Amino acid sequence: MALGHSHSVIRAMLLKKILLFLLLLIGLSILISKESNLKRPSEPVSEGCLFCHSQVKDPDPSHPASAIGCASCHLGNAYSLNKNRAHTTMVINPGDLRVVERTCGKTGCHAEVVPRVKNSLMSTNRGILKTIQYHWLGLREASTEVRGLLGVSVGENLAVDHYRKMCGGCHLWKPRGDRPGEVGLRGGGCSDCHVLDRQQDSVGSKGRFEHPRMTIRIPSRNCVKCHNRSARIGLSYYGRYESARYGTPYERERLSSRRLSGYRFFLHLQGDIHFSKVGMECIDCHTAVGIMGDGRPYAHLKEQVDITCEACHFPAFGKVEGEHSVARKAAFLNRKVPSPGRNIRVAFTKKGTPIYNLQKRGGNVLFYRKIDGRGIEMEIGPRDKPYHDLPGHDRLTCQACHSRWIPQCYGCHLSYKRSESQRDWITGKSTPGRWRETRSYIRFSRPALGVDRESRIYPVSPCEVFMNPFDERGVFQDKQAFKVITLSAFDPHTTSHASRSCRECHGNPKVLGLGEGILWGSENKLHFRPTYDSAASGLPVSFPLDGFTSPQGMTHITAERSKARPFNGEELGRIMAVNVCTGCHDRYDDKIYRDFEESRKRFERAGDIPCKK
Repeated sequence: MALGHSHSVIRAMLLKKILLFLLLLIGLSILISKESNLKRPSEPVSEGCLFCHSQVKDPDPSHPASAIGCASCHLGNAYSLNKNRAHTTMVINPGDLRVVERTCGKTGCHAEVVPRVKNSLMSTNRGILKTIQYHWLGLREASTEVRGLLGVSVGENLAVDHYRKMCGGCHLWKPRGDRPGEVGLRGGGCSDCHVLDRQQDSVGSKGRFEHPRMTIRIPSRNCVKCHNRSARIGLSYYGRYESARYGTPYERERLSSRRLSGYRFFLHLQGDIHFSKVGMECIDCHTAVGIMGDGRPYAHLKEQVDITCEACHFPAFGKVEGEHSVARKAAFLNRKVPSPGRNIRVAFTKKGTPIYNLQKRGGNVLFYRKIDGRGIEMEIGPRDKPYHDLPGHDRLTCQACHSRWIPQCYGCHLSYKRSESQRDWITGKSTPGRWRETRSYIRFSRPALGVDRESRIYPVSPCEVFMNPFDERGVFQDKQAFKVITLSAFDPHTTSHASRSCRECHGNPKVLGLGEGILWGSENKLHFRPTYDSAASGLPVSFPLDGFTSPQGMTHITAERSKARPFNGEELGRIMAVNVCTGCHDRYDDKIYRDFEESRKRFERAGDIPCKK
């Protein structure tokens, strides 16, 4: 029996070896068959990608697929002709900030730009996160950035939780194409701006692929997909005013077709003159340094932006040094704007960035649109005109006089319910705590004026938050509720050629920061009756929502924002003193304004002035 058992074991082992040999033979036959049927290039190619994708359309002239290939940007295995192996470790979007050091930012490509982009405000959202934590919680040294929130599923505090769930969908770390519609077009690092947006890639027959277009001639639609909320400058520039969500005027008994993302509607108003008159896009003014940053960790967008009105309208021209200068390189990559030659001078921004599309050619100054290269002859504005050098107007900015209107959203009402859950933009997961936002009212109106961080007179708009929290049981937490009223100074991007009148700035209570209403004086004291009654609307404030100071300069602002502030009592007194005279003396070049204090003294001394009779 032992001998028979031994033979059985030997037979079984022999059968296993035969079976294993047959399996290896079958596998080898399949492999040989695949290899023999695999089509190989007749000549050596730089990488396997281009053998399969033999008809790839170049993304742009500076990135020809025949020279750069695919793997230089998309990674993967460029030496394999097998699809699965070739696509291992491949990235669809090389501009994604998670991989950009190995793609766009590799040595020999754009290594010097990537650190700037990662430190820019569009990547960090540092200003938003810092401001909201300071205003809501009094945290002066909050240094949270988007990168620090990645991979963390719980908000540090209520302010950060609000950002994650209500604001965190607009930053360069956000994955591109993660959702349908406008939201999915946002994000994607470098690709957010430099890749032309479209809903899907165009794939043709085998081997043919239409690569998404890349460009530095960035169309405004790539900007407006994000810049259409908050200050809404991406809408205002084109004359679009976000209305109060009513969907009116109705069209054939249906809601208006003039719609924005997020179930919002708009009305047509006067657009910015740079668009309405000469068709300029956002990229025509804004520079690479202003958009991608210069490497410094700014907390506010105004600090990062380096273009000013004066840079183009009162330019300082300079020579373009060297054949490989920034100006000539930008013009070469643009391929529409003429390259500034040896005898051509270009303008420079306040940070020294060359405005390569604003060139002085002989006795002519030409501004070239970056999208199509069309040249527009410019007249440089004289500084010695009465309205530009009037004593007392030295703190005025161009925007203070030439901004036509400004969108203003009064009363942002937030409710926070701990008992419900909401999607987190950063992680894509739902976490406890749900936010809802409503508005008291939204208006377009004359821009109110105030003082910015540099003590200049600038258009300002209040930001008013009324926060009402509810616990896990749905009980209102009165002690945790709060209101925050701040002031923001920004360019509304509604520039017009005509400026405001003297009376509008010196006598209109809305412009002075008091709000809409009636302003009058009696017994050497100013009085103001507001149009908007906050108390009657059930709001816990004693002043109108569209006002942020009193006639005596008592501010209603509860927290400082970017050091913007309303006019104080002394400033209001000086402004209103001029208003008394503007009824008759309504010209900038009127001699009484050359030394207004002396004119006031003469008025008090003289007895033969008509307006005293």
